[in-house]
Amino acid sequence: MISIVICARANDVNEALKENIQNTIGVPYELIVIDNGKNEYSIFSAYNKGVTLSNYDIVCFMHDDIRFETMGWGNIVTTQLQKFNVGAIGVAGAPYFATLPGAWWSGGLICKHVSGETEHAYAPIQDHALPVVVVDGLWFCIKKELFSQISFDEDRFTGFHFYDVDISLQIKALGFNILSLYNITISHSSGKLDTVWLQNALIMQKKWKKLLPFSVIDLNYAQKVKIEYRVLAEYMTAMRANGLGALKTIQFAVNQIIKHRIKRFNIVFPFVFIGLALRHFFKKLGLR
Repeated sequence: MISIVICARANDVNEALKENIQNTIGVPYELIVIDNGKNEYSIFSAYNKGVTLSNYDIVCFMHDDIRFETMGWGNIVTTQLQKFNVGAIGVAGAPYFATLPGAWWSGGLICKHVSGETEHAYAPIQDHALPVVVVDGLWFCIKKELFSQISFDEDRFTGFHFYDVDISLQIKALGFNILSLYNITISHSSGKLDTVWLQNALIMQKKWKKLLPFSVIDLNYAQKVKIEYRVLAEYMTAMRANGLGALKTIQFAVNQIIKHRIKRFNIVFPFVFIGLALRHFFKKLGLR
């Protein structure tokens, strides 16, 4: 049985979503709607409240703007989370979370199975799933028993970003596996990278600095540098999109490299990094 928790932007979710859940889930469930119409909660505090109110062994967290296309998806969830070593599942995520601040998808090695969007799989799919370090928050499920040791970190974070990444790393730190599934299909609308996202990315980096980078796959040094570069590049793009100047953005990037990458220095690093930077520069000029 599944407890579904939704942080709603109004006092309730729309009837179409309720009907969609009822018609597709295929197992007993309860729907817990946290009314956030007055913006009283961060997503962290809303989800913690939802966990407190939940009664079932699996807690499913989801956005209020998704739609399920797979019939009987609740049975798939139950089967996966009955495995003793699986702590959480989702439909999008990544096998590597970088040291440098940014989005889980920026590095290029990702899983993604969302209706209407390009499907990604960083490796051949096994048993309809791939292992990941983090899952995306559009929809994910966690074993209720883990909440005796984890919680959504409302003390450090605000707003509506990185709750999914942080809770994923908490689960991984306990030694449980996280899977991104390819046999549950969901449609969804996307969000934006605002100033709160920029702030929470740095909070994430500070909180988990002793364990980052976190990976469930083997990568060589050059591959790690490439991912780190891509993550930093997207963070810089988000900085500019939120009104921060070019000089401040470049200063930030240099500081990040000195503070977080130089201590992992390898003779390959400057060659790989400069090569990536030149490729990015030529692409901007339209030369490749």
